[in-house]
Amino acid sequence: MAPEPRKVTIRGREYRVFGPSLRDPRLHVAAVLLTIQVLGQTVLDFRLSVAQILLCLVSGALIDFGYEFLKNRTILWPASGLLTGNSTAIIMRVPGTFHGQWWSLHGWHIFLGVVVVAMASKYLIRWRGRHIFNPSNLGLVLAFVILGPQYTEPQDLWWIPMGPWMIVTYAVLIGGGLYIGRELKLLGLELGYMAAFAAFTALALLPVPDHCMIASWYPTPICGTQLWQILVTSPEILVFAFFMVPDPRTVPDGPVARFAFGVIVAFLSVVLLGPTTLEFWTKTAILASLVFACAGRFALARLLAPLDEVGGLLPGLASLRSRAFPVLGVTAIVLTLLPLSAQLNLHGVVPAPELPDGTRPTLALTIGPGGQDIGSWTFRAGGQALPPAGGTVPGSASARVWFVPALPSVSVPDNVVSFGITQAEANQQAHDAVLDLIIESEARRTHDTTMAALGAEGDGLTEFTQVIQQDVVAHTSVQKTYTFTSIQMTLFLPKFSTQASRLVGVTLHGTATLITRDASGKVLSTVTQPYAKSWGLGSASADGGYQVIANDYTDLKLA
Repeated sequence: MAPEPRKVTIRGREYRVFGPSLRDPRLHVAAVLLTIQVLGQTVLDFRLSVAQILLCLVSGALIDFGYEFLKNRTILWPASGLLTGNSTAIIMRVPGTFHGQWWSLHGWHIFLGVVVVAMASKYLIRWRGRHIFNPSNLGLVLAFVILGPQYTEPQDLWWIPMGPWMIVTYAVLIGGGLYIGRELKLLGLELGYMAAFAAFTALALLPVPDHCMIASWYPTPICGTQLWQILVTSPEILVFAFFMVPDPRTVPDGPVARFAFGVIVAFLSVVLLGPTTLEFWTKTAILASLVFACAGRFALARLLAPLDEVGGLLPGLASLRSRAFPVLGVTAIVLTLLPLSAQLNLHGVVPAPELPDGTRPTLALTIGPGGQDIGSWTFRAGGQALPPAGGTVPGSASARVWFVPALPSVSVPDNVVSFGITQAEANQQAHDAVLDLIIESEARRTHDTTMAALGAEGDGLTEFTQVIQQDVVAHTSVQKTYTFTSIQMTLFLPKFSTQASRLVGVTLHGTATLITRDASGKVLSTVTQPYAKSWGLGSASADGGYQVIANDYTDLKLA
């Protein structure tokens, strides 16, 4: 028998007192999550502040304590509220918060709102004396779905490159998760989820190898086998599998039903992430799988009650026999949803991280006029470039030759190297960016917007042509020359700091000299000023020899 709780009297009312206990599994879960939070603030580069963590913990604790104090006349250690707040802080992120901003309260109302909704669901959405949904899971899913990627983002699927600290993180997550699962008799549920998630993901991706996901920490879409490896080994998935799915109060009671519950959550995870292309919606889909599974857990427990209540597996199966055919029929039908779900993915996604709503366009590749195959197009284009048949009179030809001066060595920081940019690629991009600027300088001097298109596209071209048009209106010409003292590859966050793909740009430092002349060629002014710009390169030039400037990254936040 549990010992009688202590009691205190406050203003004539008697209150029971429950303090913290070292045997409380919730304290063990909190210890693991707080260890991850400490690692996140020191070596894992979490984009989360200490103030945001404390806000979640304090608000969850106050709500839990206040509810029990006012409704049940109980003074207790708010372990449940602290755990809800900690789970929220582990997963919730707000765009615009950067690692190292220890006391930033940016987006505090979003964190507070998630904790309030989570705790309210625990007290208000109940069945047979138990809350239906995992509180923090429901609050997070609602926030991500309602507010979207412009205002919220789940923690990245991958945190830092594999190394000593990532190995420590894995040890804490896996060791702590298995220990707590064994302690709560939920080990079968945890292992069932992880094994089923790996199997169902492979089954879904096998017939659809071009199913891709765009991640904030990887420069290109992640597809096929690589996507499977990322999902199955993601530390964020481990947090979900070991510390969110196995909530003793929101899973079935019997071991068979619990194992089946884990498998169902895994199945729903894969079905829901199938149509997604962005990391944001992939993680939201996985979190949402638990919401749906919790909604149906009482029906699952009732269906599998014979296996948990009848003595032995065979008697249980016999008792379940009358329900077996409908269950197997439904299972066969829903299994077909796995490849179908993956097939719904928008193939050929192209990162466009400047879009604030997180959407991505799908571009159709056409080769030559009319979308000919590459062989026919090459043959026809080559034939058109030849002189007329039988022609004997040589013609004249001219071409521009651009000279790129010697450049300083290009610096490539570690976070850019992690994106797969080699020193040779960095040197080439630096060369191309300077070449583009030389082309734009000549285009400006000659007021030639057609020439400008040789060195820029998209927003970059718009920026350059606007300057040319201003010169035309002012009846001046500007000759611009550059001297570069340092060049560095730089990793940027996208506009609005959303959880879209990071951007790699060429950052140039030096001086720019502008000589302004009037219409007669008279020099009006000569100005030398510091030059510090970051450019993002786009597609290859018309002749394929170099990349052209596409975007100005100068004002973006560093990643």
